[in-house]
Amino acid sequence: MKKIYFLLISLTIIVSGFIFYDLQLNHQSTIVSEANDKKKTQIPELLIFQFQPSLKENTEVIINFEKKHLIFRTIYPFLPEPPPPPRKDGTNEPFIETNKHLRSYSLKLQDEDLNDLKMIIRKISKKDLERIEGKYIDGTSYNFSILFSNKNLENGFIAQEKTKNQKELVLEILNILEKPIPSKKTNLSFLTIIKTIKKPSRF
Repeated sequence: MKKIYFLLISLTIIVSGFIFYDLQLNHQSTIVSEANDKKKTQIPELLIFQFQPSLKENTEVIINFEKKHLIFRTIYPFLPEPPPPPRKDGTNEPFIETNKHLRSYSLKLQDEDLNDLKMIIRKISKKDLERIEGKYIDGTSYNFSILFSNKNLENGFIAQEKTKNQKELVLEILNILEKPIPSKKTNLSFLTIIKTIKKPSRF
């Protein structure tokens, strides 16, 4: 009789364990499903993306998804490069300014650009919003904010080391900025920065 009681108690514990485990799995599955559903229903309305290259002008890209509009601008006032001091004889050396002023501009975007960007944004997780910490001596860092249609605001920070989704987001923004733009000649210095950022060694 004792053996029967022992077997019944053991079976009860085992069955209870399976039931508890199954409930936990269902609960986790529900949370993941709700998070995925929320992400699908969140439509990006506004993206603000900042480039912070070392020793270069910090710039900002603002994308309005509803208006299909992009604004590119510098964040801080332009500081011209100071000319070299005069020679001992009082004459001045020829001075060619290498630090070109970046011009702000606006641009109408195509559906193709916006759809690609939306697909990347939908994949962004909590991990992709966080900066990967490391000992970075030099390089470009980024930060961005995304406003969704449900008025949820997400802020992200990107360093030199990036997650897969962070890489895709940076590259897509750069690809958009490389397309024909007004006053392109005045922004050659930023196009040079773009090519530097897109080097394979940086990704």
